Amino acid sequence: MTLRPSIVTALALALAPAAAAAQPSVAPPAAPPAPGARSDLSQINGVPVKVGEHNEYYYSFRRTNVQINPLGWIVGIFGASASYGVSDHVALRADVTLYDLIDSPVTGLELSVSAPLYLRRTYQGPFLEAGILWREIRSNYEYEAYGCADCRDDTDTVYGPQVLVGWHWMWDGGFNLAVATGAGRNLARDAGGSDDPAFVNGYLRFGYAF
Repeated sequence: MTLRPSIVTALALALAPAAAAAQPSVAPPAAPPAPGARSDLSQINGVPVKVGEHNEYYYSFRRTNVQINPLGWIVGIFGASASYGVSDHVALRADVTLYDLIDSPVTGLELSVSAPLYLRRTYQGPFLEAGILWREIRSNYEYEAYGCADCRDDTDTVYGPQVLVGWHWMWDGGFNLAVATGAGRNLARDAGGSDDPAFVNGYLRFGYAF
């Protein structure tokens, strides 16, 4: 016996609701929250980013940076540094430091110019810094000798090329921190300066970029 097409169609229509009910229901996607007047989430294009670290994801940066060592100022080492980023990976830096140590006869002056090479981006991450340094330290000692006051002035001068390695942290507000350590060759040894063939150097600097 052959079923007519109309009967087949009627059976299909009758069974369709039952088949649909047997299928698991899929919940519709939740609607995104309505944006507020001011978002309190630190993000870039919807991706959460730690507060203060947005600048790590951009090629652009604040090119002028001034720094000091606040800890050094407490003990009598007054240093200041100014840098300018000439490219995405290179900056030019000039430094001046005055020495007037507390409760010490030691005074002096240090000048240096350098060009830090940043492996990631200027003012961000590891860097290699090459430059030239000149430093003169004076020690003014006073002592008693044979019943009279006497004194002795010692001057220690070093100058020459130096290379340092360090790390630079930069935050979104422009505040930044840099640490570095290294050594240099003392060319003053041949000119009557310090007898040391090499000198060590390093710094800890906190600053602001704009």
